[in-house]
Amino acid sequence: MGSTLGGLMNIAINSVNNNQIALNVVSNNIANMNTIGYTRQQVDFASIPGYRIFDWCASNGKVTPGQGAEITGITTKRSEWLDNYFRGQNSGSGYYDQIGGMLNNMENLLNDELSSDGLSKIFNDFFAASEALSGDPTNNAYKIAFVNAAQNVADALNNMSNTVKNYMNTAIGTFGDPDSFETSLIKTNVDTLDSKLEQLANLNNQIAQNPSSNALQDQRNTLLDEISSMVPITTTTNENGTVNVMIGGQTVVKGGEKRLTIQAVQGDDADNPVKIQLVDKDGNIKADDISDSLGNCSISAILQAGDGDSFGYQSILNDIDKLASAFAQEMNRIQTQADANGTPLYIGPDGTLVESTTPLFVTKDGSADFTAGNIQINQAIIDDPTLVATARMDTTAADYDDKAVGNASNMKLFNELAKGKIAGLSISDPPGEGMSINDYISSLVSKIGSGVSSIQSAADAQDAVLQQAQTQRDELYGVDLNEELADLIKFQRAYEASARLFTVSNELMQTIIQMV
Repeated sequence: MGSTLGGLMNIAINSVNNNQIALNVVSNNIANMNTIGYTRQQVDFASIPGYRIFDWCASNGKVTPGQGAEITGITTKRSEWLDNYFRGQNSGSGYYDQIGGMLNNMENLLNDELSSDGLSKIFNDFFAASEALSGDPTNNAYKIAFVNAAQNVADALNNMSNTVKNYMNTAIGTFGDPDSFETSLIKTNVDTLDSKLEQLANLNNQIAQNPSSNALQDQRNTLLDEISSMVPITTTTNENGTVNVMIGGQTVVKGGEKRLTIQAVQGDDADNPVKIQLVDKDGNIKADDISDSLGNCSISAILQAGDGDSFGYQSILNDIDKLASAFAQEMNRIQTQADANGTPLYIGPDGTLVESTTPLFVTKDGSADFTAGNIQINQAIIDDPTLVATARMDTTAADYDDKAVGNASNMKLFNELAKGKIAGLSISDPPGEGMSINDYISSLVSKIGSGVSSIQSAADAQDAVLQQAQTQRDELYGVDLNEELADLIKFQRAYEASARLFTVSNELMQTIIQMV
């Protein structure tokens, strides 16, 4: 009772205990000021309701003395709106963080494969060999050099194709190869995401059993931040403090229950190599493919890197395939097809001109479509370089001479490929009038460089927005050392005053006892 010495001593003891707890909370805040995901805690006090007693000195004969204070809880301040805003921006930053690896790969491709010392030089060497042969079409050494240079072009295109395919394989696996898919980045990342969702449901269960645990709530909030970088999420809070998580319009986690599994599976065809599915506990597919609804996040970054149409490994591979196909077909046309300028001819074993029917390039897989991966020099040409068609003449003309082995008209057509436009060769669609090989390579370098630069600029802007959101959260959730030191002094003084109150009350009590 607050009106007696015993009541005063009780109030003092409670106050000492309360301020001791408050000092412990301040100490815990200071100790965790650098702990990632920690939310500043505060002690909530409330006055203990008083009771009315009779007092002769009161005007109405009754007063209501206070009974001290009690701690109603140790709480944290969180803003659901700010958390949702941060996690929305975090998804975008997760996209750019993940796609950064692709940027490095693309820059490596620029610096190693498409540089002036890479594919451009190899083509220049080829056309130099072509020029040399056109100056002396009977020189077998020049023919061998020409064939070797053509082989170098094919090898360079093969290597580029393999490089890009390896990037794709790392990202999304090889279509039709389950083993490569199991170790792919998309499969391992989606599996990790599903595991985090399972952890979230478990944390929700623990929070439901212990709703006052700030440590559990901090763990859950940190986990939600991690999940949001991988995939956009929508969250709602239940009355018991647990949260629900929706992905792609479907409730994946409902409080302590993980209702759906998110999984990556190989698609039905090469144009749709990966699907992100939501499956219930019975194995029923609730969403066959949510890839298009993911927006910008780390998962969508991997998908774009793997098979993006506008900018990604598949896009780059398509451009390289286009170059290989246009070059091989045009070379074979010049080597084997007659036109208004005459028939392509090579110098036969007997020293006379013979109509050329052996293509320079063939495909490794025997298909009719050339790609950077399947282009190769015809083995027949490698075995017998004299089959290279150096001359082009009208064999039906009255003055046709099959011993005119010095004719280099066909070689001039090969030479013109260095600067002449090849129909169908263009970075953009439709191709229009075509481009020269050198211009095409330059445009491809520019396209990749522009794409890399654009993504880097967007990443910088996104990082700035995320940092702003993080700063706002730090100001609200983080530990301010100045504020904690002020609280430390406040609670320390209150502790000392409460202890002094108890001492005085105890001394008065002892005095009264001695008087009796």
